[in-house]
This record gives sequence, structure tokens and C-alpha cells, in this order.
Amino acid sequence: MSIRTRVQSKMANLSDLAVFYPLNDNILIKKLKRAILAGDEDIDPGDILNHLLKNAEKNNLNGDLWTNYLLELIVTAENLFTLGCERQILSSEQSLYQACIHDMEILKELLSFQTPEIMAAAGQQYIQQFKMETENYQPLEESAGSRAAQNYSRKLPELEGDGQQMLETLNQYYHRKGAGRLNKYRAFLWDSARGLQPVKNPDPVTFSDLMGYEKQKQKLINNTEAFLKDGSAQNVLLYGESGTGKSSSVKAVLNKFTHLGLRLVEVNSDQIDELPDIMEELSRRGLYFIIFMDDLSFEDFETEYKQLKNIMEGGIEACPANVRFYATSNRRHLVQEKWEDREKEIHEREMINERLSLSERFGLTILFNSPDQQQYLEIVRGIAEQEDINMPEAVLEEKALKWRQKNSGQSGRTARQFIESLRQ
Repeated sequence: MSIRTRVQSKMANLSDLAVFYPLNDNILIKKLKRAILAGDEDIDPGDILNHLLKNAEKNNLNGDLWTNYLLELIVTAENLFTLGCERQILSSEQSLYQACIHDMEILKELLSFQTPEIMAAAGQQYIQQFKMETENYQPLEESAGSRAAQNYSRKLPELEGDGQQMLETLNQYYHRKGAGRLNKYRAFLWDSARGLQPVKNPDPVTFSDLMGYEKQKQKLINNTEAFLKDGSAQNVLLYGESGTGKSSSVKAVLNKFTHLGLRLVEVNSDQIDELPDIMEELSRRGLYFIIFMDDLSFEDFETEYKQLKNIMEGGIEACPANVRFYATSNRRHLVQEKWEDREKEIHEREMINERLSLSERFGLTILFNSPDQQQYLEIVRGIAEQEDINMPEAVLEEKALKWRQKNSGQSGRTARQFIESLRQ
């Protein structure tokens, strides 16, 4: 039997998929079916290959182009089965699980082919050298050893054995890594019209990049570890002066625990009224979520803080067990209190206390105070060592102090900006 005939028979079986049937709607699968099954000569094999190459580069996938493309479609699928696996509510005895065994047998057959065979069936022949390049493709980011690739590498599962064994591997994979976009991305923004939207290039910062504040960072790490272990974690308020690393610490904790199922959803203060919708969506998922509110504060005339406070204290719209709030602010008390409030009568004190009580809903508050001169210079020296700045220590410190005076004072951000200026 020719390669083309073999591929044709297996490609035709895609129409028999049940739970994974939406794979047939993929644009490349449609083109391949037209070229291989219908003999459509208008489908350019070069376009197919270009599609495979783009997928490998976009997702930093090492190995055979076709195998990785189909695997990527499988592991990022969002359907009844994958969502059930993510939440650990499926067992091998259930009907949905049994239906997916049939799907896995079909997909296993297509995974057995490699790029040259798929392309040959589509009408393209390859020289031996190019065959090796498609079977052992190495993306540019991995070749360059990029920081983003090192910090968060997605390893596709190895699907071996029969359909049931493949399904068990995927069951465990979806539970650990998530289904759909949660599998592919770790950070999200909330869009009022479209819901969760992935951040495709999130900040890869790690705690080793952040100099100083060791006690503060450890408190954040410990709280997040407890959240992922048994849910016994607090909502967290990180407060202090600008440039001290509050937001970067939240991003670093996300990057540290992504592999354990932690995801981040950034929500703006003007989206607080949408928190019930956000939490309803997150409560249906099997991973853990930080709702991140950066630079959170309210003026005395704003009332949105009341809804946030009610959610955090467990009112009717209670916070799901797999969700915690991490917020940063320059204020210890998130609702600004004007001096005239202090001059009001005693009977109005209750209103003022209500404003101040929002901060108390964060069970863990972490102060990021501005560094003194010695701490500032320690941060400068640490970043300089990281960035391989070769300069006598006395000269480095003298320049750092002059930079501090000309710019925005002493902070970790100022120290990093100073080091960056030395490279210019």
C-alpha cells in the first residue's frame, strides 16, 4: 500500500471523531483533507509546510513538525472530556471516557505519520536532508536559549500504547497542565466583551532577578505554596513605594508555580462589578488562579470597594476555593481618607471604618519599604553582577548615587535603570 493511500485512509477517519470532532474545523486539517482526500490541486504544499513551521516557532516545539502540530491541537482542545480531566471528575468507567477511547485510536493512527509522509500524501516530495530537518526541527527560541523558553517550556506528552493508555496519559496531563488556553498560557487579562484573553508574552521575571526584600518574597512564596497545597492561603496586599518590586514579585510567583497549575488573571479596578462573572468562570476550572489587581486604590467618593470587600469576606458572591486576590498599592489603606473625615462626628465613624476595612480583607499584608542607601547600593551591586558589569565597586557606587540624585530616588527600579544606562 502506498504512503498516499495509507494516509488517505487514516485522514478520512477524522470525520468519525466524537468528542474531538472540532479538530476537523482547524484550518490546516481542512486544507490537508482537501489535498489528500479530494485531490484538490489548488492547495499549495508549500502553504501547508509554512503553517507547520509557524506552529513550531510560535509554540517553541522541538521535533517532527506534523506530530507536534497534531499533538498541540489535542492538548489545547477544550471540550467536555478535557475540562472534566482538568477538574478530576472523570473515571474510566464513565461513558464520556469510553467515547474518547475511540477518538484516541483514530488520532493515534495519524500521529504515527511524520511530516515527509503527510507532505508526500499532499503531493510534495522531499530530499533526504530536508526530511531530517522536518523530523528533528529545532525552533529559533530554543536554539538561542531564550530566557522565555527556559523559564516556561511546555513539553507535549508522549502518547504511547493503545487508545485507553493514551487517554490515561492525557487525563493526567490535562489535570496538571489545564485544558484549552489554560494549557498554553499562564497569564490572562479580563475583557468585558470576550472574557479571558491570554497574555502571549508575559514578563518572565524570576525571584532571582529581584534583589533584596528576601523576607517579603518568602512570605509571598509560602502563601502561594499553601494555596496550591491545600487551599489554606490568604488574599495578599503588597503595599509600599513605587519601584520596590511589588508587581514584579507577583509575576515572579506566577512564573515559579506555573508548572503546579497556577494561573494569573489581571483585573482592573473599573472591572470590579464584573468579578462575579470572572469568578464563576474560574470556579468551573480545575487549576488555581490569582486575580491580580495592580496599583489598587479608591478615592473617598468611589463605592466599588464595597463589592470587592463583600466578595473577599465571603458574602453571597463568595470567592471560589481555587481563587485568591493578590493586589498591589502605594497605600496601606486602599480607600483614601481625607482629613475632613477625621473631624466629623462620632456617629459618622462607622462610615469611615467601612472604608478602611477593605485592607483588612487581605489576610496577609506585605510591606515593600523604600531601601536605605546601603540597601540601595546592595541592589545595585547585585544587578551589576547579574548583568556582568565590570567596574570597580567604588566607581559603581559613586555613579549609582549620582544617578539616584538625578532621577527618582532610591528603589529597585532606579537601581535597574542605572545599570541599564551603563550599557547604552
